[in-house]
Amino acid sequence: MKILISLEHRVAQWQIPADGVATLRARFPHIKFIHATSDEERARGLADCDVAYTWILKADEFATAPTLRWLHTSAVAVETLCLPELFARGVVVSNTRGVQAVPIAEHTLAVVLALSKQLPMVLDHQRHAHWAQNLFMGERLPWLLRGRTLGLIGVGTIGSEIASRARAFGMRVVALRRRNNQATVAAVDQAYGPGQLDQFLKQTHVLVIAAPLTPQTLGLIGAAQIATLPKGAVIVNVGRAKILDTDALIAALHAGHLGGASLDVYPQEPLPPGHPLWTCPNVILTPHTSGFRQGHWEEVVALFAENLERFERGEALRFRVEPDLGY
Repeated sequence: MKILISLEHRVAQWQIPADGVATLRARFPHIKFIHATSDEERARGLADCDVAYTWILKADEFATAPTLRWLHTSAVAVETLCLPELFARGVVVSNTRGVQAVPIAEHTLAVVLALSKQLPMVLDHQRHAHWAQNLFMGERLPWLLRGRTLGLIGVGTIGSEIASRARAFGMRVVALRRRNNQATVAAVDQAYGPGQLDQFLKQTHVLVIAAPLTPQTLGLIGAAQIATLPKGAVIVNVGRAKILDTDALIAALHAGHLGGASLDVYPQEPLPPGHPLWTCPNVILTPHTSGFRQGHWEEVVALFAENLERFERGEALRFRVEPDLGY
């Protein structure tokens, strides 16, 4: 068996470290691993590999991989893969679901707490050595998470971890689900289907987007939906940028309808220096790092190794991407 490892990325954290490749080679000495660090090596590897361990594959490249039987992505998102072409040829696709759930959930609660305690304002005044105690009045007073409603769009592995942490702070948790006839999710008080979006939004004080990008979620939250949220609500997006209308978010922040926002994903990355998001009031912008944490690659490599053992035995893979769902 020949496996192509092609995980080059402009973000250093998403590149597999050398010791990760060494771990796989030591654990599977009977398998030939090709670690491609250039376009030429990647092209040669695709030509005759059985398995591709990569985060991106376009249709034109896939056409040059006639022997590919399984693709495993080191990421959770799969929109960088040519899924229709892969599925049409019967290639199995799996992702690294779950590995980033806890760090992203912790990040989400961290920014929600920061927004509730007015930390963006505090830190701004700290930089200017300004004692801002008397600014804490009216809408600038900190608010409690306890008793508020957190609305989740997406209750997969990430959303479930967010829900349990929100409940620990005394929040009520509601969720918007693609298929509301599924089993109840732990820590979610009430679930709503796609046709109940307005009902879901009207009660949501903290809207958290943690869903994958699909035709159903594309552009889901626009100006009308933001206006449906209670005044003073905050929005946190750790899902995909195209689910949320960025221009509508900016307008609602400046108009005072929203009490704040935190984004970890953007329509353009890196976010350009002159983008209006940089100067929005009460906003926390993180550079797509909510999933970063120490020990990431050890767990990612271990998951791939487990799936590789399953693949060799002809068993079902963990976190297989389903053609009918697209994730």
